[in-house]
Amino acid sequence: MLTNFRSPWDPEAGGGQTATDDLARALKALGLRVRAVYAGSPGDVLPEYPVHWVAFSARPMALALNVARGVRRLLKEEPADLVHSTGFEGAWIVSSIPRIATLHQPDLPPWQPPTWTRPLERLRYLRRNLRFALERQSLKRASRVVFTSSQSRDLASAGGYPVKASRVVHNGVDTRTFAPRARPDGGPPIVLFVGRFDAQKGVDILFHAWRDLDARAQLRLAATGWKELEYRELARDLALSSVVFQGHVPRAQLPELLQQASVLVLPSRYENFPLSLLEAMACGVPVVATRVGGIPELVEDGQTGLLVPPEDPEALGEAIRRILDDPGLASGLARAARAVVESRFTWESVGRQIISMYEEVLVGAGVRSSQRASPVP
Repeated sequence: MLTNFRSPWDPEAGGGQTATDDLARALKALGLRVRAVYAGSPGDVLPEYPVHWVAFSARPMALALNVARGVRRLLKEEPADLVHSTGFEGAWIVSSIPRIATLHQPDLPPWQPPTWTRPLERLRYLRRNLRFALERQSLKRASRVVFTSSQSRDLASAGGYPVKASRVVHNGVDTRTFAPRARPDGGPPIVLFVGRFDAQKGVDILFHAWRDLDARAQLRLAATGWKELEYRELARDLALSSVVFQGHVPRAQLPELLQQASVLVLPSRYENFPLSLLEAMACGVPVVATRVGGIPELVEDGQTGLLVPPEDPEALGEAIRRILDDPGLASGLARAARAVVESRFTWESVGRQIISMYEEVLVGAGVRSSQRASPVP
């Protein structure tokens, strides 16, 4: 059973939710019986596996309790061998069943609450950092912890979060859905950003970089988020004429959008292991990204993409320009990226690694799996 604190099909969903849905479908394809407990609703999407829905709440504690109650109800209806949580919602899930937790969080702060001898200060700290407190609880109660990048495991370990019996298993991508296609002729080159309008993603840095590229290409933003109005105003203030705010793009339409792009740019201030880069690389789109978080574990600078320092609009703009000006460089990066994705980052490969971990946990708990619908080849 998989859980997440938000629907993968919510317009505000991030990479952690998308990866949970991808993993569920990969495990099902490998022969496991998969069910999920998600908060929210599917919208217009018909999930490919059974989903039990619970109410979404903006309050992390209430949301975690809603998911825990949903898991308990579902387990009464049909037993499961283990529960795999993929966010802070795992904090209060019953401990009577083997547990695995995945950490998708890209920005864990150091865990430094005041001691119990200062109860009021400790309470204020816990209230300010409630989501991280719940994430820590979820990791602490799990039999195994999955980190999606080595950098995130190092960050968690240094910050005082549980990393016992942990393993790094990178995110994957469906290389049949996300695949290279011939780009349409005509029109200006398209530089694409896929993500959210928040401080993490660095769209403001991208706009400052774009001032010298405005006449060269179209900058298309497939995103929504709380800073959208601010970014629209910034684009006007900088007199950017070729910026297109495309809004939320449903996942099913992303391959076609990526296949139109000449470059995918991700100017993040911090990251874990972003799916947007994996999907662009799988589509044969050259990528430019910042050298933060787990990105260097995916992109080799100068070989499968170009990496630049964060908060550096000049370096970002120069990297984009290099790809636009050099078709040979662009095609070489794209071919090498696709090859790396096919060899290391398919969801089938990721699913097999996760199943191996499930089997280790079940053997350790003395449980004989009943959830495999057919043998895994």
